[in-house]
Amino acid sequence: MDEAKKQKMIDVLKEAVMTEIKGHQLYTHAAETTEDGAARAMFEDLAKDEEQHVQILQSQLESYMNEGKLDLSEIHPAEVDHGAGHIIDDNFRKSVQRGAFEMAVIGIGVDLENKAISYYREQAEKAEDPDLKTLFTWLSEWEVGHLEALMELQKFTQDEYWSNQGFSPM
Repeated sequence: MDEAKKQKMIDVLKEAVMTEIKGHQLYTHAAETTEDGAARAMFEDLAKDEEQHVQILQSQLESYMNEGKLDLSEIHPAEVDHGAGHIIDDNFRKSVQRGAFEMAVIGIGVDLENKAISYYREQAEKAEDPDLKTLFTWLSEWEVGHLEALMELQKFTQDEYWSNQGFSPM
């Protein structure tokens, strides 16, 4: 592989690591800041997933830099829950305080997840390396699960907010 292609692969993996670090930092800060126990648990679960993504990507970057290839042997996509349905359940919906802070974090989380999904899909599409395509397709699916859960929660919290302000959805 020529040096330009090798550097491109390294850059793509580094950008993916940074994308996941941003999500991890957002959710970690939100978990530490929120006063609502259910919101804290949700943000902690999201932070844990993002930290796992960071570790996976850093491991793949290290493998690529040392061996010239990715090593997906320890990654088992079929065994991973790509969704976040376990995070947002009926108990969560009943207990979370629909505060402005939580609504803001959820909105930022939706934006971050959308950007991550777009990035992973774009890079999977462009990937010449089949393992990189597999890795980014897998991460994209996982982030879609986060996005769907956050969008559901965003609609729920916004509807609740407007209802509490006397502007029930029509």
